[in-house]
Amino acid sequence: MTTAIATEIPTQWRKLVETLYDLRPIRSKAAHLKAAAQVNKLIGLKKMTKDQKDYLDALVALIVQYESDRYPKPGPDPIGNLKFLMEQNGMTASDLGRLLGNRSKGTQILNGHRGLSKATIEKLCGRFKVGPAVFFPKVN
Repeated sequence: MTTAIATEIPTQWRKLVETLYDLRPIRSKAAHLKAAAQVNKLIGLKKMTKDQKDYLDALVALIVQYESDRYPKPGPDPIGNLKFLMEQNGMTASDLGRLLGNRSKGTQILNGHRGLSKATIEKLCGRFKVGPAVFFPKVN
């Protein structure tokens, strides 16, 4: 960024809050866009004062909170994870069934007609070299 823009950005906390974005919870898309624009201004600075760094940290925390409330991440999907691992390893439902010792078992699991047992998870972890958490849904 040019030095002209850098001089427009206050260096002291009180002036940052007064001129850039009043540090309040973000509750609208417009406020989110405004806060993000202020973050972009600040991260473009070559050197930041302690107040600018603290202000940036606080503003980013507000943005993260808004985004996590508005756009929550889906929890882990055990069957989706299994399908992904199978695709990455060139496996079919028949291959999965053979791995599990019962050809129809693979199709039943993939179609959601059968759950993942402890023994099945152990076999899958061994085959794909992943931890068992990959095959458990998110627990709140």
